[in-house]
Amino acid sequence: MSRISRSMICLVLMAKDLESFVETYRIPECFSPTLTGPDDSAECTPDQIVLYTLSFSSCGVRYPLSSFKINLLRHFKVHISQLHPLGFIRVVHFELSCVAVSGEPTIPLFCIFYMLISDGDWFTFAKRKDNVSQPLLLFYANLYLL
Repeated sequence: MSRISRSMICLVLMAKDLESFVETYRIPECFSPTLTGPDDSAECTPDQIVLYTLSFSSCGVRYPLSSFKINLLRHFKVHISQLHPLGFIRVVHFELSCVAVSGEPTIPLFCIFYMLISDGDWFTFAKRKDNVSQPLLLFYANLYLL
């Protein structure tokens, strides 16, 4: 994905595309999905949130969000619309990796591997540059996955 800011993303869906999108990703009608107008900015309000279709098609976003994803966003005080799609992929990958080894994903374990960083006007999760020794890594993994 090229480096573009959230303010440079423009509306590309038409009404029929929205209907197809809602059906494909099984978004409940109670969320009242709507399109912004061509001159409207995509701003979150107390009654509505902004979601990018790219997050669904490329990053594995599905609703309802798992409790791990919700708790992670709350922990870092980041809204899903502020999270770069590639950062969300890391969250999905981490969660699936934990489940694959019969473990439960936890925020402390996630924080061993990733940190929240600002990437322009997006947030993303970057790999920690800290060198974690293999024995210590195994200790943490066993501690949090058991």
